[in-house]
Amino acid sequence: MRIWSSQSISDKFMRMTMLVSGIALLLAYVSFLVYDLYSLRQELIGSMATEANIVGANSVTALLFDDKQAAENTLSALRNAPQVRSALILRPDGSEFARYLRSNAIDFQLTNRLAPGEMERYWTKGRYILLGSRIQFQGAQVGTVYLVAETSDVARRAERFGLISAGMLLICFAIALLATSAVRHMVTDPLTGLAETAQIVTRQRDYSVRAKIPASSDELSFLVQSFNEMLEQIQDRDRALEATRSDLERRVEERTAELSATNKELEAFSYSVAHDLRGPLQHINNIGFLLQHSSESLNADGRMLIDRLLEGARRMSGLIDDLLNLSRASSHPLHRIVLDLSEVAEATGARLQADHRGRQVNFKVAKGARVVADDGLMQVVFDNLLGNAWKYTSKQQSAEIEFGFTEEDSGTVYYVRDNGAGFNPRYADRLFRPFQRLHSQGEFAGTGVGLATAYRIITRHGGKIWATGNVDQGATFFFTVPDTDA
Repeated sequence: MRIWSSQSISDKFMRMTMLVSGIALLLAYVSFLVYDLYSLRQELIGSMATEANIVGANSVTALLFDDKQAAENTLSALRNAPQVRSALILRPDGSEFARYLRSNAIDFQLTNRLAPGEMERYWTKGRYILLGSRIQFQGAQVGTVYLVAETSDVARRAERFGLISAGMLLICFAIALLATSAVRHMVTDPLTGLAETAQIVTRQRDYSVRAKIPASSDELSFLVQSFNEMLEQIQDRDRALEATRSDLERRVEERTAELSATNKELEAFSYSVAHDLRGPLQHINNIGFLLQHSSESLNADGRMLIDRLLEGARRMSGLIDDLLNLSRASSHPLHRIVLDLSEVAEATGARLQADHRGRQVNFKVAKGARVVADDGLMQVVFDNLLGNAWKYTSKQQSAEIEFGFTEEDSGTVYYVRDNGAGFNPRYADRLFRPFQRLHSQGEFAGTGVGLATAYRIITRHGGKIWATGNVDQGATFFFTVPDTDA
């Protein structure tokens, strides 16, 4: 209803009070009016019964001696009763004995009569009341008197009472309105203030505001006081949280700065060590090569030692390359371009086949794998993933390596799958840690740095990398590269 559409509780309280007060006063007014009308009507009927008894008592002699004139004289006394419009006296046999008719009154026909044995009764006909009463003398019925009274006087009296009552009703309603207006502020002002304070707290997150506590000591005062205490507790907790958060942010910044400095130092150290080792290692490799091809006096044991020296130098060179790639994966700035990973996979596979012409590998590459990424770093990723697949399928008679991608709800997922040696899934979390290997050097050569390098590169691109597999059932490496504008 529109009357209750106001957002103000004060207006709702006012309207509700006015509605309840109005209904109560109106019901009281109608009740008193109906009661007064009923009382006036009963008073009129009682007055008519009294008049009928007086007329009957004074008409006994006239009826006994059949003196019609005396009866009419008795009836003429009814002119002092202005509400009585006409009267009629009947003999015991029901015939008319005497009649009275006030001037300007309309004569009436007697259509209702007392039943045998009935002493008194009244009937209502529109605005008229007909009353019949038996006339008795010494226990015997000597006649019947009927009076007709008009209720217009009762209606006028009721109308006057109604007007007076309506005036009193308006006065009472006005007083109730003034009283409600005064009491309304005592009840609604604390609630309005509480609502405004809650709105400020909700919108501005300002817990320092407080609602005004009313002077009264009632439930509203207790409610407002409890609300203020709650705000105070929230403010204290907020201050403590803010202090803790500031301290935590400071510590995080300090630790981040320390870790960043440490990482830079480690990267610089790794790069420096790897770079500085290249020169001496190259000298060792050159000397070993010269000894291998220029000395004819070496026996079998000597040549075996030189071969082992050169093999160690090659492994050392590969480890240095891996360390440089790992350092580069963390420090190299990203230069994102639109890159076709399918072409990168094909080129890497072709290079592996060219370097190992004695092997036959079924190499499959899905077309159309495009990402926005750093060309050089993604090449390192494929060198490691496809290189591992090539290495761990070396003992398979029918080796298979596949690069492809699938569309998932979260985006495109790329994968490199092989049917090689696989790994124990219980140790899958160790695959991407530096220098962690799940196969011995005798089974498959390696440094344990390649997958850690791939992990860092994919992570720097905002993606994820993971692997699934089982021993002797191959392995699949998955990774994602989020879409980013070049």
